[in-house]
Amino acid sequence: MKNPILTLDLGNSALAGGIWDAGKLVENWSESFSVRGLEKRLRGISPRHRIGSAILASVVPDRNLSLRRAVRRRLGIDCRLLTARTPTGLKNLYSNPARVGADRIANAVGAFRRYGGPAIVVDFGTAITFDVVSKDFEYLGGVIAPGLGISTEALFKKAALLPRAEIALPRGVLGRQTVEAIRSGVYWGTLGLVEKIVRELKKELGWGRETRLIATGGHARLILSRSRLIRKIDPHLTLYGLYLIAKS
Repeated sequence: MKNPILTLDLGNSALAGGIWDAGKLVENWSESFSVRGLEKRLRGISPRHRIGSAILASVVPDRNLSLRRAVRRRLGIDCRLLTARTPTGLKNLYSNPARVGADRIANAVGAFRRYGGPAIVVDFGTAITFDVVSKDFEYLGGVIAPGLGISTEALFKKAALLPRAEIALPRGVLGRQTVEAIRSGVYWGTLGLVEKIVRELKKELGWGRETRLIATGGHARLILSRSRLIRKIDPHLTLYGLYLIAKS
């Protein structure tokens, strides 16, 4: 039996990690990234998880070296970096394949292998990304929109009279005070944006009910709690895709 695999997903806001053993996610976390924090996390891995390999998807190139060195120091193994040249089985039809984020490739691989295709993956991160995979396991392209945090911070910083509002589920659509109004606008605006883009993608591609719609990311469950269009939420989809790539 192969040793467990460590999967790491470094985004703009946080580092997500997971340990996979025989296809099961046996340990996972998500927290702000620092070398010291990662080393502490790696020291705390249960001795029964004798990590045999590690893989990293990153959208913050400046931190890659320090992160991979931390893995080498604490686990004594090299941490593989997912790039456009990494064999995944996915045919990348982007005009410049190297410009597709590694996390998006992992999402595409994970979604297709777990749910089939054609598929549209919506990832609620710093940005909201949409990744489109054909029934033939081809990466067709995607859409990128501002994430919830970006939207709320922009309102707070650019509008002098608007306060900072916590991202939360609004009681309704109509807000009767400023924070409620902002919360409603951000929530319903994001949900509307996501559902509209998915519908337009399906229309443009000529896809119908056979389309798998999968969501992941920190705010997926909150935003889609009132969606009738997207019901499948897979919080560890990126890590699962990384696991599949690492073991292949």
